Amino acid sequence: MTITTSPQALTIELHGREQFWALRAKVLVDHSSITNMRFEPMFQDWRKWQVRMPGTHAPKLLLAGSYWTEEGWDFLYIKRPIGFLKPKVENVLVIETSQDKYRRLIISVDKKLATGIVKWWKTKN
Repeated sequence: MTITTSPQALTIELHGREQFWALRAKVLVDHSSITNMRFEPMFQDWRKWQVRMPGTHAPKLLLAGSYWTEEGWDFLYIKRPIGFLKPKVENVLVIETSQDKYRRLIISVDKKLATGIVKWWKTKN
């Protein structure tokens, strides 16, 4: 996975097997549509319900793809979730947007990369 920023947008580009599991090659988020962005060392803020459409859930390995929730579409690419229904996940970047697709993106990344992306967003606000 490659995450790049430009003055106008954030791009998440998936490669190889990542594309297969997420059923997506690229997600583009306009900078102006981002309402909140943060790194969470332990994520547990799940919606009340979510339906995988399309995507992959391999317990203890991967959550990837598009998920429909009561608040709209979420995009997930999470490695090593702990638990099944409402898993705990370490080291994720959470991006909330005003877009119809996606309202929230939750991506497994290391803290250094996430810090740089959050800084990019905050300097443009």
